Parts: sequence; structure tokens; C-alpha cells
Amino acid sequence: MARKGENIYRRKDGRWEARYIHHYENGKARYRYVYGESYAEVREKRMAEQSQAAQAEIPASKSLSTFDTIAKLWLAETKISVKESSYTRYYRIVTKYLLPTLGDQMLYKLETKTINGLTEQLLREGGAKRHSLSPKTVTDIVCVLKSIFKYSRENGYPAPNLKGLKYPPRASKGIKILSDENRKKMESQLMNSEDLTCLGIIFTLFTGIRIGEMCGLRWEDIDFQTSTVTIRRTVIRIANLEPGQHKKTKVVISEPKTESSVRTIPIPSFLLAYLRDRKSDDDCYLLTGKRRFVEPHQYYMQYKRYLEESGMDNHTFHELRHTFATRCVELGFDTKSLSEILGHSSITTTLSVYVHPTLQQKKQQMELLSPEEKPESDRKKNASSHPVSGQKKSGNT
Repeated sequence: MARKGENIYRRKDGRWEARYIHHYENGKARYRYVYGESYAEVREKRMAEQSQAAQAEIPASKSLSTFDTIAKLWLAETKISVKESSYTRYYRIVTKYLLPTLGDQMLYKLETKTINGLTEQLLREGGAKRHSLSPKTVTDIVCVLKSIFKYSRENGYPAPNLKGLKYPPRASKGIKILSDENRKKMESQLMNSEDLTCLGIIFTLFTGIRIGEMCGLRWEDIDFQTSTVTIRRTVIRIANLEPGQHKKTKVVISEPKTESSVRTIPIPSFLLAYLRDRKSDDDCYLLTGKRRFVEPHQYYMQYKRYLEESGMDNHTFHELRHTFATRCVELGFDTKSLSEILGHSSITTTLSVYVHPTLQQKKQQMELLSPEEKPESDRKKNASSHPVSGQKKSGNT
């Protein structure tokens, strides 16, 4: 079945049609079309045509290739194998941050100091609007750049092997969670509400799913027999790269961000009972009770209104996920199970990013370090608290 934004359609004559970028002329994309009797056939044909088109663009003299040429070849190759949301992010990085500075430079002339200079410029001045970029964003840009150079070397271009390439330093930022008082107050209000906004909040507080996953959740994903929920899809807004479209962005429903994000999560019994009382048709979304979904930004605004109207402290929706992960650690969840529940690709991510030990928990851990042999002062103190100790007893024993 064709996915939205994939540029594969079923025609009125029954055939399937797929469109793809064949080449660029004066910076504009030129499209070609392939046809087939089924979705799978036309998709396979398009992948083959895209691969041939990419090879056809390779110049006769590879040593004279510019960064612009290689970057666009890399984008065409990458588009075949990644999700649409990933491709739009790569496309934005290449066109907005890399091509304006490196586009007309000869590939073999690029040096480490040039790239490090670009990194410093992006951190200081940012892109066209002169807004400085975060270290995380600049790190993503450098990662894309390294992928382009790797593609170049694998395809016989004289790409430089940039030794000493610097990643921007990233300060470790502590995560925020709800206080126990706020969390308990929120839980009490949520459990007594029939509002679907509250359903999403309480569900996230006790499963730790992401806001895009919450928006994509349908009742068919809840298995009341096994007391589980399966995360199969996410709702996300991405850049709209389709030609002739006036809207700069569009909303798509796709598989979760990584392979490990597709997961099955056990549901606590109290939450299962809460859901059973509010269940709608299987093909309806949990947050709307209808066959239409709500996009993450719209639901986030509903969540913010709930906090304001309820007199709650201001917390981002993602802090509900942080709170869930932290509580799980405090309650003794094993890290492997928690990592899989959160949809992380490794235990390291769970421990270093999402788990936020409280000060009270740290104090309890530190108290475990008491010495086996008590100090002399403690022994005297203990002896003074028992006056008969060491003295001759009188009277009945």
C-alpha cells in the first residue's frame, strides 16, 4: 500500500505510477515517471531508475567534481533507503547549511581547517538568518558531511580523509521531571476526567511513550487480553519537498523513529481498566475517538492549556517521559527492561539521557558507604546510651 508523500499513486486505468527526481538543471529538479501493475513492482522499478540516474550524473573527470555535485548525488542515493522524515532533514542540512559555503568548492581541495571553520561559524552565526545554532544541530551537520565524504570515497571520488575534524562541545544538560507532589496531583485529576487530552497525559505518565507515538495510537493497538500496547506508528510534521506545493510543511504518519522504537509495552492493570471504560472503535485514534488523528503540535497546545487551567507547574510534554523513566529506576526496574519499554537502541542511552536520579536517592545510596568498624566516638556514644553495659548488675535478671 502506498504511503502518503511517497509519490506513488494508482492511476484511473488501474496501473501504478511512481515519480522520482532524475536530475537537476540550474538548481531545479527534473522528474521522470515509471509505471507498473502493482505497488511493489513500480517501487522496485523506481529504485532501479534512481540508481541509474545517480550513476549517469557522475562526471567524466571525477577529480574535478565540486561538493555541490557529490552532495546531490548522495541525497539521491540516500533518498532510496531512508524514511521520508530522515531525508527531509538531510535535504535541509545540505541545502541550507552546506551548499551555500562549500557548494562551488572542488571536492579534493576541502581541508580539515575549512570544515572546522564552518563549524565555528555555524555555532557563532548560524545560517542565512544569522541565528547561532546549538551544538547538537552543528553535530548533526558534521555527521551528514562525513557521510557525504564516505559516499565519495566509496564511489571513486578524491574526497579528503579529514583527520582532526572537531565536533562542537556539548554541555550536559540535566533533564527536568515532575515533583512527586505535582505528579500525584496530576494523576488524581487525570484519573477522574473524561477528557481525551487527559487520557493521553495519563497514558504517557505510565508508559513513557513519545508525543508523536501517542498521536498515532489507535484502539487496535491496545490488546486487552494480554494487557499490552504495541507502538507501530508515529505522527510527525516534516518539510514539504514536493514541487508546486505552497505549504512548506506537511504531516505524515510513519513507522517510529528507529527499529527499536517499534515495541510492545505492558499496561498496568489500573490503566487498562481506565482505558476499557473509554474504548472506541478499533480504527479510531485514542486522542480523538475518531478516525482522524491530531498532530503533535496541536496536541501539545491542548496539553499546555490543561496545565494552565488546572493550576499545574509548567512542564514540557517530554518531561512526562522523563518522569516515567526516573520513577521506574527508583522502583527497581531492571535497565534492560526499561530500555526496551522506552524504545532505546541501547542501555547506555537509558542511563545517560533519560534516567534522572533524585537527591534523596543519591543520599540513600551514599548511606550504604558506612564503615564496617564504627569509630571510637560512636562506640562510646553507644555505651553511654546503655548505662548497665559493662557494670555489675543488681537486682533480679
